[in-house]
Amino acid sequence: MTCRARDPLPPLLAVGLVLLAGCTGWGSPISDPTATTRASPTQSPTATTTAAILSLPPDLDRRLYDLTTAENRTAYADQHGLVYEDGSVQVVIELAGGRTLPDGYAVTVELRSGRLVQGYVAVDDLVGLARHENVTAVRPPSRPQPT
Repeated sequence: MTCRARDPLPPLLAVGLVLLAGCTGWGSPISDPTATTRASPTQSPTATTTAAILSLPPDLDRRLYDLTTAENRTAYADQHGLVYEDGSVQVVIELAGGRTLPDGYAVTVELRSGRLVQGYVAVDDLVGLARHENVTAVRPPSRPQPT
């Protein structure tokens, strides 16, 4: 009986396809736009929503981005001077010239002045709002500083 050496290409190809499928989200719940998950106000989102947040949008303040991934959002907000209530955080949204506040985001408006809107935004909506074409910045409101 003769022994033939197996061609290593098919197993390597199979492994490569599995890795590629994992990197592209093919077959994962992240690629399904109807699959949504909400975290409780004091907890961070599930692994599914956390994985969907790929990177810090340039128009989102770093403290607000870190709040979206914090294990305990209430404690994080207290430690970083953010006003956080019932799953929403107080922010200032700067709009692009001639643009309006985009629809589809949980925003409670408190004040408007020119291109600036101050209010509360659901933490789970911060990344999407900051990436919207109408928005040029999302940051916490300025606090008065002692002189």
